[in-house]
Amino acid sequence: MSTITQVFSQDERKPALLSFVSIRNPFFVVISLALVSLLVYQSVFTHQFQIKWDDQWVVFNNYTEDGLAWSNLRDIFTESYKGQYAPLNQLSYTLLYVAAGNNYNPVWFHTFSFIIHTGNIILAFYFVKNLLTHSNSVQPASIYTISYCTAFIMAVHPFVVESVAWMAASKILIYSFFYLLALNSYFKYLQTKNIWWLMVVLTLFILSFGGKEQAVTLPACLLLIDYMANRSFKSTRLWVEKIPFIVLTLIFGYITMLGQKVFGVGVLTVGRSYPFYQNVIFGCYALTEYTVKCLVPVKLNFVYLFPNVVGTPVPLRFWMYPAVIVIALVTLRDMFKNRWVVFTVAFFIIHLAVVLHIIPMSRFSIVADRYAYIASIAVFFLISYYLDKAIRCVKHRNPVIGLFVLYITYLGAYTFERAKLWRDSDVLKKEFFNKLDQQALENEQKLKVQPNNQIRK
Repeated sequence: MSTITQVFSQDERKPALLSFVSIRNPFFVVISLALVSLLVYQSVFTHQFQIKWDDQWVVFNNYTEDGLAWSNLRDIFTESYKGQYAPLNQLSYTLLYVAAGNNYNPVWFHTFSFIIHTGNIILAFYFVKNLLTHSNSVQPASIYTISYCTAFIMAVHPFVVESVAWMAASKILIYSFFYLLALNSYFKYLQTKNIWWLMVVLTLFILSFGGKEQAVTLPACLLLIDYMANRSFKSTRLWVEKIPFIVLTLIFGYITMLGQKVFGVGVLTVGRSYPFYQNVIFGCYALTEYTVKCLVPVKLNFVYLFPNVVGTPVPLRFWMYPAVIVIALVTLRDMFKNRWVVFTVAFFIIHLAVVLHIIPMSRFSIVADRYAYIASIAVFFLISYYLDKAIRCVKHRNPVIGLFVLYITYLGAYTFERAKLWRDSDVLKKEFFNKLDQQALENEQKLKVQPNNQIRK
């Protein structure tokens, strides 16, 4: 408790011995976050590939094995693979395969994922720090507390485990790495007004899309940053500078849909799909689930199946979720007078928009932990924002810090255990089916229906 109090302390007259243990010290920030990440993810270095859970085709393929031949590099960047266009992600597999002596060595692959994830945690720290600094509405001391706590929660939160421990989900890590670099570079542009920084952001945008299609949300996020940085939306320059990003977003969106069409899925194909009103219900449910699991992660799963197949009614209990969203907005309307609450909600929705089923995508899971990787930063930020407010009340300082320690201890322990479940396909499948059986039993008890054992077939 005393160590955390010292880290959060704003007293500038600290002993020299504690000068390093400060969230104002960049070396302490990097090293401490890296060590925390290593502590909770130490098991991933002994993990095998998930050869029964998509690694067998996402990682193991001809693009990986054909190495760095020019013809293979051309194919990686010009072809979609089974409905997915993620050339930088595939290139990372190829480079790791070659570096390991033309061998699928899981240590190399999982170490790479861990390093990228740790880099993303550090980039999240600087993103929040830059955001708070450019807003000119937060005390300097609070900037460091909020930024560090946001990154710390990200380091220990179990909702991001899937992206780190599952090799086939490395697309999320790679797109997020370039995405967060782009956001931090955009703050450099806002600070200097140097057009070259905007070109850097544009380049990073392209690289981020090369990791995963979710990068198409970047222009909307840049506009949100403009709002928080108090830029005038009447400015012609603000909109002109976004034109290249909007054009690229349209191109990227078409590339994504075209790649899915080639594989026979997506919005450009003709086939049976859920009606729009059901997609709205699914979207409200998914948004609720992502929010709750970011705040209090419980009963995390590997697949969250749709509640009904195409052409059948949605279970009655799912109809309550649109009402839940409306009630939450009405109940918490006073909180929206706070610009940081507006930012949190907007950032969260922007980065989930393409996976909330409003736009039909080729997905069989109604919710997926990995899709909230970037969006979750907003929730972690809001937790940290109100934590900072609370610890500045002398009366409540120690109890609040104590509760926060318990919270992150719970998160870290959950992450440590959940990471181990991704050891290999046998462990994962066993845990997955155990959860399916448990869920079926709960549904039987609550809804008095027979469990759907056909899921396992």
